[in-house]
Amino acid sequence: MNYNLGALLSFLVAFQLFFVALYLFTHKKGNKRNNTLLGIVFLLLAISLMDFTIRVSGVVMPIPLLHLIDDGFFFLYGPLLYLYVQGVVYRDFMFKKRDALHLIPYLGYSTYLIYHLIFIDIGTQSEVAKKIDTADLPAWIYLASLIIYVHIISYLWIGWRTLLKYQSIIKNKFSTIDEINLEWLSFMIKAFAGITVVAMIHNMVPVFGNVFFRYSSLILLLIVTFFFINHVLVKALNQPAIFSGIALEETEKYASSNLQQAEIEDHKAQLEKLMQDEKLYLNTELTSQELAEQLNISSKALSQVINQSFKKNFFDFVNTYRCEEVKQILNGPDKKITILEAMYQSGFNSKSSFNKEFKKLIGQTPSEFKKSKSVITRSKTSS
Repeated sequence: MNYNLGALLSFLVAFQLFFVALYLFTHKKGNKRNNTLLGIVFLLLAISLMDFTIRVSGVVMPIPLLHLIDDGFFFLYGPLLYLYVQGVVYRDFMFKKRDALHLIPYLGYSTYLIYHLIFIDIGTQSEVAKKIDTADLPAWIYLASLIIYVHIISYLWIGWRTLLKYQSIIKNKFSTIDEINLEWLSFMIKAFAGITVVAMIHNMVPVFGNVFFRYSSLILLLIVTFFFINHVLVKALNQPAIFSGIALEETEKYASSNLQQAEIEDHKAQLEKLMQDEKLYLNTELTSQELAEQLNISSKALSQVINQSFKKNFFDFVNTYRCEEVKQILNGPDKKITILEAMYQSGFNSKSSFNKEFKKLIGQTPSEFKKSKSVITRSKTSS
């Protein structure tokens, strides 16, 4: 099958990746360490795609096994993305000596490759390279490739778990999280997992001898990679300064708490009275720290009270009051008020977040709720 289209697409994507990596290395805003880690990931992807472009274009390398250098990058993608996630999520994250252990698989592969580059003659290297191009490889090679992909997915899973922990913590601190929930990082992990799966299919399909599916998976891989670059980059470089991550110790929950059950019940009663009397939930930027100060307790104690007494995090606790406020407004005498107006009057400042939370907490979308109330009103009027 003709790979010219694949070669052209891979060259264009590789060129963009090189440009993006250079931009990240020289970008002065944001966290330089995180930008550098992401830049290295993009640079490695660019080199791999350029190697593919060279191979399918029929260019012969003086040393054939040099084509295998970029295969070792698969041992780096996982650790680099894991460290990047740690750096974004934790504001006090620092590199440690033990982080160097993540490089052991890559160093092992590189040592093995260098040995063959030095001690295997060019003729034998050419034969090996030809077998790789024609996918004429023993089964154990494909098994080894599968292990490499599992290596990447394992790191992505750890990064995903870290992100979920972060999102759980900010929901115990903020009542509005649209700008700090790191949805773009969630997309990045999912997208890279998708790229990994497609790459695995692309490299494993030759086992079944289906050239069409191999070519299709290649095109899909390039398209996903292109979309991944453009979507992630803008978000990664424009993180809001409102919140710069969580501290490592914030992952600990109430193990050291000395709150007694009677104190929790007392704080619960005070909290409910404060929310009903003062309507603090109408403040779109209300935080657990501000609410805790009103109760004269620590934010950690407040979080424990809300979690254990209401079985909710701070985010859902506040938004429950906001949703009830929306219901009261829509049920009020002003029948011309719109859902959007009711949303803003109730403390929400994001339509997408409002719709999602209202559906989750009330069981209906805002439109369904308003429509049902209109039907009830007409029914009472007609009767």
